[in-house]
Amino acid sequence: MIKYLRIALLLVLASAAMMGCSLTSGQTSQVAKSNTWYEVADYVDGDTFKVKVGDEMETIRLLYIDTPEINKSNTPAEPYGPEAAAYTRKLLQESGEVRLAFDKELKDRYERTLAIVELKDGQILNEQLLRQGLAKVLIIEPNVKMENIYKQLEQEAKGNKAGLWNSGKEASIPEVHVKKATDTGLLMEVDKPAELVTIANTTSSPIDLEDWKLVSVRGNQTYTFDAIELPPGGKVTVKSGKNKATGNEAMPDEGTQMLIWEVDNVWNNYEEDPAELYNDKNELAAIWEDK
Repeated sequence: MIKYLRIALLLVLASAAMMGCSLTSGQTSQVAKSNTWYEVADYVDGDTFKVKVGDEMETIRLLYIDTPEINKSNTPAEPYGPEAAAYTRKLLQESGEVRLAFDKELKDRYERTLAIVELKDGQILNEQLLRQGLAKVLIIEPNVKMENIYKQLEQEAKGNKAGLWNSGKEASIPEVHVKKATDTGLLMEVDKPAELVTIANTTSSPIDLEDWKLVSVRGNQTYTFDAIELPPGGKVTVKSGKNKATGNEAMPDEGTQMLIWEVDNVWNNYEEDPAELYNDKNELAAIWEDK
């Protein structure tokens, strides 16, 4: 009898494990990922639409921007709300599929996926709405990676009196400043053509860079540091691109450590692409302006 009970128990446990694996696999397949093209499934308004992920539809909310509202629940549409919705629909219909990129926080309080949306022709939907004056910049921490670039696009649209800026009476959404760390004593330089970033510690104390993040702002790419200590007066260089090294190399400056970023074409050589360095508390520790 005990033997049969043991067999039955083993069968139950095996079945539960298989069901768990199946559920985990199913859940994973239904989550939108970066660097994947998804079919556009439905349209909501200027900054919200849906894509097909597996057998389900996922709602996408455009990161860093806010478009005027359309007519909902007997509430009149805001100026340029219908125009923004029509423009978004047009670009999405022409593209058919989109590719998504994300920041630190993936979902908003309504469980919508927060994303930068790339169209098939290479345009970024979020940025095009700003250029047309059909959206305002909306920065909500901790998603701040593209703040500088998007505010520049908004200022250009203002200067051109595009869309909702035509009257000259519209105001930007109140700024949400990036929390900055106290003076870190770090200096950062970027050689974009060489895809080489150098970070120098000018203080008299070592700095632990574990879990710090180096961000290519326009390229929307992030390098996360492993456990590495930057000694007083020391430098660390992060190399990316097609000609990146295959391992540690001796650098011209004695005491410089070299790290390899296994990504090509990180830095935009045709437009401004600032570099930002965040500490493990997501505080801005250093910036390279690219002016």
